[in-house]
Amino acid sequence: MGTAFASPRARELSARISGLWRVGRWGVFAGALVYCTLVLTGVVSYSGMRAEGMVMGDAAAYYYLDTPYDWSDRPPGAGEFRYSPAFVWAVAPLRLLPWELFAALWFAAHVGVLLYLRIPWMLAFPGVIDDAVRGNINTFLALAVVLIARRAAAPFWGAILLTKVTPGVAVVWHLARREYREFAAAVAVTAAVVGIGYLLDPQLWSQWFGSLAAAPETYPATVAQAVPLPLRIALAAGLSAFAARSGRAWLLPVAVIAAMPGLWTSAFALLAASVALYNDARQKVRETGGDHAR
Repeated sequence: MGTAFASPRARELSARISGLWRVGRWGVFAGALVYCTLVLTGVVSYSGMRAEGMVMGDAAAYYYLDTPYDWSDRPPGAGEFRYSPAFVWAVAPLRLLPWELFAALWFAAHVGVLLYLRIPWMLAFPGVIDDAVRGNINTFLALAVVLIARRAAAPFWGAILLTKVTPGVAVVWHLARREYREFAAAVAVTAAVVGIGYLLDPQLWSQWFGSLAAAPETYPATVAQAVPLPLRIALAAGLSAFAARSGRAWLLPVAVIAAMPGLWTSAFALLAASVALYNDARQKVRETGGDHAR
């Protein structure tokens, strides 16, 4: 039942709860921001490790890229680098900065995305915390998914296809919506980046292709990956199509998560996109006078 049919007392209570939440969510955000800062400055431990720069081990993998696909020369604590050379080139300017400044800006960018999506309180969500303090890119991919769903910004699929790769199967979202031009744009932009990149440095791109081929043997598994990746990719494609046909855009990030090659805690930072898109749906319902959001 919509709020238009609720009693005056119920509407008043709902307004008070909404008001408290508007204040409370900034308190939640402030607390999470303080916690993350303490972790990154080494004051408190995270997952049994002191920060000292290397809790942000995923970001370190992007910073120490002298030989991207040779994992033997990475500093202790830094993760393996598995993204495309396009990502190497994209972060090259930031690598000119001292590590401490790079790490600070990388974390600040995560916070900036949440502020832009108007869900800063999600910094307290475990998946987002893990993504931010380890310095992974799932929060940035959440932004890409939101832009894709809100604005049909299909070229942003390249950010997924050239990093995590397999979650790009969710591009069938456009096919299910009969957005053939957007689907073609997503494929064409990604192919252009790969093609031009290969011409510029064929050896580096060949190394990346080789790392993808070796991934089944070299990528560490998690308990959550008991469901084989090919099956999860198929499920993600189906869920993406269902989300498109049913008008449930908030399910698109769930499809992206399902097809992740590694289901680490940080991957669930993509649920920030689900919250943002669900908020969009609720706002649309309020504007049109409907009772519920899909």
